[in-house]
Amino acid sequence: MVTRCLIAEQCLNRIAAERSSEALKIADARSGQQSFQGCDSSLLEIVFSVPDPEFWWFRLALSLKSEKYERSSRSFQSYRNLNLLPS
Repeated sequence: MVTRCLIAEQCLNRIAAERSSEALKIADARSGQQSFQGCDSSLLEIVFSVPDPEFWWFRLALSLKSEKYERSSRSFQSYRNLNLLPS
């Protein structure tokens, strides 16, 4: 079981933060909530290499990673917009 958890952790770490939302869509498709149409094959391979018993944890961690990236991206963009405004 520990080996499968390590595999899930390694798969999560192989996904770049900026691609986490796309990987989450693939994870949703794997769980039957969306279709696989137009998915990146490399992300498909990563998501499908996670063992089934650890998939729920992987999907949850991927969701949190995606949300964190989106929040930081929006914050960074807001900060950039504030600095670009004329004084």
